[in-house]
Amino acid sequence: MPIIHTGDVMSTHFKDRRDDYFYPRIPDWPQVIEDIKESAGSYSVICKILGVGWPAVQGWRRGCEPRFSTGTGLLLVHSRYCGAEKTKQRVMEADVI
Repeated sequence: MPIIHTGDVMSTHFKDRRDDYFYPRIPDWPQVIEDIKESAGSYSVICKILGVGWPAVQGWRRGCEPRFSTGTGLLLVHSRYCGAEKTKQRVMEADVI
């Protein structure tokens, strides 16, 4: 039985991207936060709706990535305050990982 080297498998697997696969996108979280702030008037809206503290919002403004569930919540808040089209635009502009 042949030995499969992990490096070979990974390099082959990730080298060629296919159109029929889903590739996750990472939104520009600082821009998402600023959009919400501009529409809602303050950062406290994010804290209240998501139940997070100010340090978490500061971290996201500086480029930290929120947890999946919190990021989903942020996008829902963004959609509510900025409109679904703008949220879709932010996600589609996002870098593919």
